Amino acid sequence: MSKFRLLRRRDDYYRHFTALDIGTDLIKVLVVRREQDGSGTVLGVGRAPQHPSAMSGGAIADIDAVIDAANGALEAAEDMAGTVPGQAIAGIAGELVKGFSSSVQSARERPDGKVDRGEMRELLKLVEKRALREAQHLLELDRGYGDLEARLVHSSITQVRMDGYPVSTPIGFQGKNLDITVFNTFAPMTQIGAIESVLKELDLELAGAVAQPYALARACAGKDAWEQGAIFVDIGGGTTDVALLREGGVEGTRMFNLGGRAFTRRLALAMGVTYEEAEARKLRHSEGLLSPDQERQVRQLVSADVEVLLQGLALCLRDLNRGQVLPTSIFVCGGGSLLPEVIQQLNQNAWSQGLPFSRPPQSRLLRPHDVMNLKDSTGELQTARDVGPMGLANHALRVDAEDKDMVQSVMRGVLKAMKV
Repeated sequence: MSKFRLLRRRDDYYRHFTALDIGTDLIKVLVVRREQDGSGTVLGVGRAPQHPSAMSGGAIADIDAVIDAANGALEAAEDMAGTVPGQAIAGIAGELVKGFSSSVQSARERPDGKVDRGEMRELLKLVEKRALREAQHLLELDRGYGDLEARLVHSSITQVRMDGYPVSTPIGFQGKNLDITVFNTFAPMTQIGAIESVLKELDLELAGAVAQPYALARACAGKDAWEQGAIFVDIGGGTTDVALLREGGVEGTRMFNLGGRAFTRRLALAMGVTYEEAEARKLRHSEGLLSPDQERQVRQLVSADVEVLLQGLALCLRDLNRGQVLPTSIFVCGGGSLLPEVIQQLNQNAWSQGLPFSRPPQSRLLRPHDVMNLKDSTGELQTARDVGPMGLANHALRVDAEDKDMVQSVMRGVLKAMKV
C-alpha cells in the first residue's frame, strides 16, 4: 500500500470517490476527484469481466462472484489514480427497478401567508407516501418473482411551482396553489441489500445509489434536451435501460431484460461456435474487421435481434408516455449500442410506428464528451460504453452541489424522519 496515498484527512476523504457500475458483462470503476468549481476529474479507470452467473436481469445473482470482479476493477482504478477513496456511488439497474415522477398539489388555506419549511415538509411527506404505495403496486404486478418489498433508492425534487410559476424554492413565497414534483427510484429490498454487501466487502462506504438511466439522462442532457425533452437508452449486456426526459425533468425510467448477451448467444448458436468466439466476432463486426462472408452472416443475425430489442424499446415508451407526445431526440449508449445496426434501425424508424411522436425521431450515439462537468485525465474513456459510469460520477457531483440547496435539505430531513 506504500504506493497509494490514503485519504485520511476529512477534506481529502470527501474530495475523492469511486463510481461503481456493476454491469452484466463488465464491472467498470472510476476514481474521481471533486474540484473546487464543482466539476470532477477522472484519475483512474478499471474494468473487469463478470462471471456468466454473476448477474440475472441486471441484478446481482452471485454476490461472491461480483465481489471478485469488482475487486479487480477497483484495484486497477486505484493503481492508476494512485489513491484509495473510501466512498462510492453505485448504479442500480434491472427490470425490477422502478423510477417515476410523483406530484402533489396543495390548495393553501392561507394564500397570504409565506411558505415555511414546516409546510414544505408536510407536503413532501405526502408525495413520498404516495410514491411508495405506487412502487409497491408496480412490484406486486411482477408476481412471478415472488413477494418483493420496495425500498427507496434515490429521491430528488425536480419541479416546484407556485400558482403555476416555476420557482427554485417556494420558501418565503405567498400564493394559493403550491405544486411539487419528485422523482423517486425504488428497487426490491434484496437487490439493495446485495449492493450494500458488495460495497462492505470492498471496504467502501456507500455514499449513494442511483438508477443508472436517471443518472445518464441528467448527466448528458444539454439545453435543448431540457427544453424539448429527450429519450436516453443504455444498451448493456443483460438489460436495456430507458429514461424519459420531459417538461424539464426526468419523468420516468424503465428497464427490460434484453441486451448484448442475447446477440452473442444467437451468433454462437447460428454459427456453431463457442460463446467466446461469438463475442469476439460481434466485437470485430462492430469495428468493421470481419471477412466479407462473416460480415454478411453476422449482419443478418444481429439485425434480427436489434429488431426485437427495438420492439422492447417501443413497449417501454408506450408505458412511459402517459398519453402525451414523446420527445423526438433519442440518445444511445452502452456496449450494445456499438453495433452499427442499432443506430441504423433506430433512424429507419420502422420501430416507432404507432408511438405518439410529433415527427420522426432522430437518434445518435452518446460519447464521453457528452457527459457534463467531468474531465478524463486518463485517456481511457473513449466510447459509448464508458458513458454509463461517467453518468454515475456526474450524479455524485450533483448530489454534492444539492447538499447546499434549501429545498433538497428539507427533502433529506423528510426521508430521514420516514426512515426510507
